[in-house]
Amino acid sequence: MEEAAKCLNCGKPLKSKHRFCPKCGQSAKTRRFSLREVRKEMQKRVLHAEAGIVQLTWALALRPGQVALEYVEGKRKKYYSPLKYLTLSAAVSVFINEYFHLLDNMHLHPNPGTEIATRFFNIIILFSVPISALASWPLFRKKGVNYAENLVLHAYLGGFRTVFFILIFTPLVVWFPEYYYRVLSIYFAIWFAYMTWAMVQFFGDSVWLTVLKAFLVLLVNQIVITAAIFAGILIRLRT
Repeated sequence: MEEAAKCLNCGKPLKSKHRFCPKCGQSAKTRRFSLREVRKEMQKRVLHAEAGIVQLTWALALRPGQVALEYVEGKRKKYYSPLKYLTLSAAVSVFINEYFHLLDNMHLHPNPGTEIATRFFNIIILFSVPISALASWPLFRKKGVNYAENLVLHAYLGGFRTVFFILIFTPLVVWFPEYYYRVLSIYFAIWFAYMTWAMVQFFGDSVWLTVLKAFLVLLVNQIVITAAIFAGILIRLRT
């Protein structure tokens, strides 16, 4: 009598009609690894990851606070994790900049603070996420949202801010360097409006109260970041 096929993952006997293991869900047709299989697996993973990132970025563009709120409330399969999205956005930003040499083509005014803030934008965003979360936590404590949940919101916002910076802000200042500070002012205004909108959706406070709290969060964040940039300038001048 012919021995029944078994799942190579869990060992459960398989019938000829089974396309997937009824116990663990692995495909019944598991071929020996080859370069072709590796290539197909990589393509599948990359395409799946790209689709998920694009969908999440689009969702964050339309309803950022709602996305963060749904993730906090338990819809973890629907979205990329916020910290993963933040780090992936930073990695993609670095890749795009290095590939197209965007910052190398940026002719900024001779301002060391501006140069540091622009060239180390990704590091600043990563650094600002926990600061912003720490600032918003006590301001919205009556909403029953803890620090980690504030961190979810600001990680998503930081990831989207990175995408916005590299795809919109950076090309504009490369093409129109003479309007750098004007573009920067518009960028900050858009970012403040976006962050306020996200906080209204996430915390459910009134618009004007959230505007005030968002301003305080941004102020605390900018004070800390400016101090860090100033320290960087001093270190650079001494070396």
